[in-house]
Amino acid sequence: MRTAAVLACIGCAVAFVHAQVTPRAVGRTVQVVPVPELNSSADDFVTGFARGGREAYLTSSRAGNRQRLYRVSYEQGRWGELERLGGELSDATHVGAATLTIDGNLMVFAAFQHELGGQGRTDLYIAERRGKRWTVRNAGAGVNSSYWDSQPCLSADGELLIFASDRPGGTGGTDLWMSRRQGGGWSAPMPLSRLNTAADEMAPMLAPDGRTLYFASNRDGNFDIFVSRMQQDGTFGRPEKLPAPVNTSADEFFFVPIPGEDAALLSRATAAGDLDVFRVVPNPEPPEPVLTVQGTVLDARSNEPLGGAVITITDLRTRRKLAELYSDEETGQYYVALPSGRSYSITASREGYLFYSERFDVGRDLRQNPLTKDILLTPIEGGRTRLLVFFDFDKAELKEESFPELDRLVELLRAYPNLRVLVEGHTDDVGTDEYNDRLSQRRADAVKQYLVQNGIDARRIETKGWGRRKPLVRGTTEEARAQNRRVEIQLLP
Repeated sequence: MRTAAVLACIGCAVAFVHAQVTPRAVGRTVQVVPVPELNSSADDFVTGFARGGREAYLTSSRAGNRQRLYRVSYEQGRWGELERLGGELSDATHVGAATLTIDGNLMVFAAFQHELGGQGRTDLYIAERRGKRWTVRNAGAGVNSSYWDSQPCLSADGELLIFASDRPGGTGGTDLWMSRRQGGGWSAPMPLSRLNTAADEMAPMLAPDGRTLYFASNRDGNFDIFVSRMQQDGTFGRPEKLPAPVNTSADEFFFVPIPGEDAALLSRATAAGDLDVFRVVPNPEPPEPVLTVQGTVLDARSNEPLGGAVITITDLRTRRKLAELYSDEETGQYYVALPSGRSYSITASREGYLFYSERFDVGRDLRQNPLTKDILLTPIEGGRTRLLVFFDFDKAELKEESFPELDRLVELLRAYPNLRVLVEGHTDDVGTDEYNDRLSQRRADAVKQYLVQNGIDARRIETKGWGRRKPLVRGTTEEARAQNRRVEIQLLP
């Protein structure tokens, strides 16, 4: 357990327990079993998943008694071969506790004596993936201190960072601290005072819902797993201790929900004195449901993958941009996590292409999860795209959910001042031709009016209402009609 003390601050194990009981809190039989594919005679602990749950990241000291990072695939309940990460991800005496965004392109990890230098005994480092290459930098003095800063966890969208530190300003030995992304950096870390005690809090793990936080604390003697949920005001509520057999007389750390499953991984000290990975089924304190949307961003003309496309997630009700992720540089694949109970737009954009958006209304009954949705981007020259704008039935007044999309169009027209656009309105097949022609024209005019009100020269915008004469798909089902009710833009020469 010597190496674990460097990054994980984990003490000696006191017992090995493998049990099956029915927790009184939820009335479900919980099983906790070892995961032999991930374990060795050294310390092993999983601290995060990426690529929609298809990759897991393991920290292990199996290689020469030094902690190193490993990546392992996870498909349909089966583990692949461990792949040790090299380069700047291993240029330190000890490296571990990696946490990643859902797309796997942004990583935060902890390192002791990294060759890049640091602020304190152990620091946090940020790594960005472009294709198969990782670029690493120190997280900087805004996040790190001259003390021990380790065990980071990122929200799935990369907007929230929680980590453990023994810096001054906390409550006990090691405490949990939180920072939010601000532009290209991070806010000054603040202690999670409702969770911290005079004992040690560590090993934070934030579920994909962005609200459910698991962590370890020895406030009751040995280290146990606790859970807390973020409140409406952005603070975390009173923590609750998970029941047996999750917690035992041994030390438990790193409780990580498995994406898309009612299960989790847990690291536990064994009688041999090392940490092993265990699988917990079902999760007695599951997070809120999350819809994983995945797919590939493609060139609409060549069907070639487009890497580096910006994937923007927007809350349509609040109009707030929730996150920015990226499609893979080589494959064009993207992954996003959408917590239940909201309506979102997912927008893909890339220099030289028209942006494209899809709306997702995420309820609690996630029958198709993950959802695969490829995104086709049209080159700007002579391009056409559908606008994600909304109107009430039989109305031509723009609903507020339309404004984020129209703001993107405003930005595009400002970035390309010589562009001219044709805004086209379309309806479904319900009603007369004369009526639908008028309605579609009024809706196209409403989009033009918004653009003009936001500084775009009216001479750059033409409008046309096509009524029901140019359906996108044939059919009289509600699904077909919904696709045909649309507003499109076409770039003019």
